[in-house]
Amino acid sequence: MFKAAIRVNKIKTIAQLRGLTHHAERADEVGRARVREGAVAGDALAWSKAEGDRDYVAAFKAHKAELGAGERKNAPIAMQALCVVSPEWVQQAGDLHDRANPRNIALFDQAKAWAESWAGKGAVFGVRLDLDEKGGAVVDLMIAPVRDSRGKPVISTQKPLTELKGATGERNEYSALQTSWADWCATNLDAKIERGLRRELTAREHLSPETYGLVMDKAREAVQRPAESLLGVLRAAEVSGDDADELREYLLLKGEISRHKQDPHGYKPPKGAISTMDAEMATRKGATRWPLINALRSGAHSVVEAAYEYGMGPEDLAKRNGHENGRRWFPALADRLHLSAVVAKCARFCAYAEALMVNLAITDRSKHHSVDEFWPQKSSELVERYNRHLGLDIPKHVQPVHEPKTAVVRETPEPVVEDKSHNRDHGDDWGH
Repeated sequence: MFKAAIRVNKIKTIAQLRGLTHHAERADEVGRARVREGAVAGDALAWSKAEGDRDYVAAFKAHKAELGAGERKNAPIAMQALCVVSPEWVQQAGDLHDRANPRNIALFDQAKAWAESWAGKGAVFGVRLDLDEKGGAVVDLMIAPVRDSRGKPVISTQKPLTELKGATGERNEYSALQTSWADWCATNLDAKIERGLRRELTAREHLSPETYGLVMDKAREAVQRPAESLLGVLRAAEVSGDDADELREYLLLKGEISRHKQDPHGYKPPKGAISTMDAEMATRKGATRWPLINALRSGAHSVVEAAYEYGMGPEDLAKRNGHENGRRWFPALADRLHLSAVVAKCARFCAYAEALMVNLAITDRSKHHSVDEFWPQKSSELVERYNRHLGLDIPKHVQPVHEPKTAVVRETPEPVVEDKSHNRDHGDDWGH
């Protein structure tokens, strides 16, 4: 049997549509990174209501003009749906990345037909099936349903979903979408296609160009078998001393990736041999500085040192597409981006530890050193960069120009943690 899965995100602004256009055109960093070796960047089956088959801003404007539809204030203007089936189903009829493969063509056509079966005729203004990535069998839809409101056509994303929930008898809109897409596939593509697992695919944050690749990976996970237990594999394997040394660093990084995925905002580097409080007390009593610095940051330093072995040290990540150095060992883009964020945060803690010890000896706070003066230099910029790639922070250009960021270490600083003060709009209609 083959699986079907769906992922839908609400789009609230033209800026989001513009970002999705850039990704579709492979004009953004994450989009370029997803192109497989030897493929032509941008190769895809694509259509839109605009002259450019990937210009979703122009297609949205053409869509509104065609249907004479207006928008509700502060309401989503569209939704994006990722319609997935098992890649093996496409491969039964030919190459997964062949635009002439009849199953790619059928999937492309039926995804649009499915969306308009519940969103309304003409509700889809853009369709794309990427053929330049390692994976496949994912159709990207741009949908802007229109319903009457006081006698006037208005874009409404919530009402069609509510209608679909009632039609399927499911308990929420998300389940209704999953069931509806699976049923449509079984009826119009292949009776052997069935619904994927009944579990959420993502944390339901709003989709940005940077997080697009992560969403694609999560959508594909719903149509793949669970991986075999790692412990089970290791129990049955012979491991040499050299293998054990290599595995130690690799498993350390894999574990930190998992921790960061579970709570990216609350992630803290591994604990060092001593606590911040103990390091401060020892410093004030006249203890030698460098042993304290190394003990305080030992946990974070072990992660940074391990990352160097995979070409993902702080200096590597500061370069354009530096996270791609780890593709061989971390083939999923999601893992590489989360690992890059981990390395950046551990690097910043290493610099923080040194700044803390140095500044404790300086009475005049105006002469305190900033974190970014110490190794690894400018680690705060690296943290901001990969937080943006993961959609965790508001882009830096949003910050008012009259409120410059500083990285001065306080006399009695707290451990480095991610800023949780941003009021994040999840861009959907479900509860959180």
